[in-house]
Amino acid sequence: MRIGEQIKNHRKNVGFTQEQVAEYLGVSTPAVNKWEKGNTYPDISLLPVLARLLKIDMNELFSFREELTQKEIGQFVNELTEISLENFTEAFERAVSKIQEYPHCDLLIYSIAAVLNGALTLSDLEDEKKSEYNTAIISWLERTADSQDEKVRTSSIFMLAAKYVQMEKYEEASVFLNKIPDTVIDATIMKTNVLAYQEGTDAAALFLEGKLLQAVTNIQSYLYRLIEMEEETGNHCKAEEIAEITDHMVSLFGLWDYGKVVPYLLIAGYRKDAEKCIQRIKEVLEEAQKPWNMAESPLYYRYTDSGQGKSFSGFGNSFVRALAAEIENKEGYEFLRGNKELEAIFEEYLK
Repeated sequence: MRIGEQIKNHRKNVGFTQEQVAEYLGVSTPAVNKWEKGNTYPDISLLPVLARLLKIDMNELFSFREELTQKEIGQFVNELTEISLENFTEAFERAVSKIQEYPHCDLLIYSIAAVLNGALTLSDLEDEKKSEYNTAIISWLERTADSQDEKVRTSSIFMLAAKYVQMEKYEEASVFLNKIPDTVIDATIMKTNVLAYQEGTDAAALFLEGKLLQAVTNIQSYLYRLIEMEEETGNHCKAEEIAEITDHMVSLFGLWDYGKVVPYLLIAGYRKDAEKCIQRIKEVLEEAQKPWNMAESPLYYRYTDSGQGKSFSGFGNSFVRALAAEIENKEGYEFLRGNKELEAIFEEYLK
């Protein structure tokens, strides 16, 4: 049993010392110390009182609710994804409640953090509230970054590194990046073959569609960053060539059409070309308002009906707000701030 570990962790969570717990229960401080080390256990008559003191129930004290199956986690995450697109605060509260119910289920905690991290980016919450939620997501990821599950641990570390880069906390990002193995074997094809044998070809194809979408969106992000780097180093012709490649890639892999415009917006932004920037922003906003009909692509038609697939059906005003906030706050877009034409465009889309 993990009673000692539970006592120690929850005692710290509520801010009690061993001395305070001992005084409350009418036992000695060394007794509490031995409980936490696992050398002895509390008397059975003290357990209900101890649980109330630590603000947990008996199930949690005894670690009876440790794990969920992958299917149960998947079902909850799909529900959470749909709720987060409509009401982020409600989704966050549901997530907190689930984590309190299963505080040691690393896969659940990581999956929740990943879903809410994406939804938070597109939410229209105020910056102060976003910061509060972001802090909670980081704390969850830091918990799972020490997971015994290698996949969860590596994914958590990678996401933490990405978040710290986004926050421009590069020293913290470097710490986590250094923990990621240089070589991670991709077992996707092996997993696909096993899944085809166990659950059938359709299930295996659905899995592979999801992996493919993840891979091509990653490549899309790499290309965007390459464009920025070529502009930063003055290789403008190369940036334009990569933008054209990215444009073709969006069509080739059936991605959301707004992704065709983004490369040219990046170039116009780096060149401080206000006229072209505004033209590209109009195009991006027009495309972003159109749902991404994944079902039209032979690459993702199965994936469309999955929870994650539905979340890509079009972000509408959430995307507009995110873009407006980026232009308002990101260094490099100062030349656009106060532009009346741009303000009118965002006002039109956000009304």
